Amino acid sequence: MAARAHHESRVREANSFGKRMSTHIAYALVVYTLLLIFEVSPQMESGGMSILPYFLLVALVGLVILPCRSLERRWKAIDASGDTDVGGAFRREVILLWLCAIGGPTLLMAIIWIIP
Repeated sequence: MAARAHHESRVREANSFGKRMSTHIAYALVVYTLLLIFEVSPQMESGGMSILPYFLLVALVGLVILPCRSLERRWKAIDASGDTDVGGAFRREVILLWLCAIGGPTLLMAIIWIIP
């Protein structure tokens, strides 16, 4: 009986919106960082051994961590409140998260490429 209750609590935890959002955020940050490295960094290369592009990449990653952490906290608070009718909002925010993770570096690369 205790094993079944433990299993049910683990299933609930695995299906929680906060846990799922944390997973999406982690993967989105990895994708965002890789896109910055492979799309944006070649566009920012300078003629010398300048370390400035690498500092800019670190700063760009650092700037997105704060909103991602805030989003994660918000979904954990929604889980704690017990609100179960948030599936549509969750999907919208996951889509927005992935659009920003993929579109942000791509847009930045386009801007750097267009401006000489």
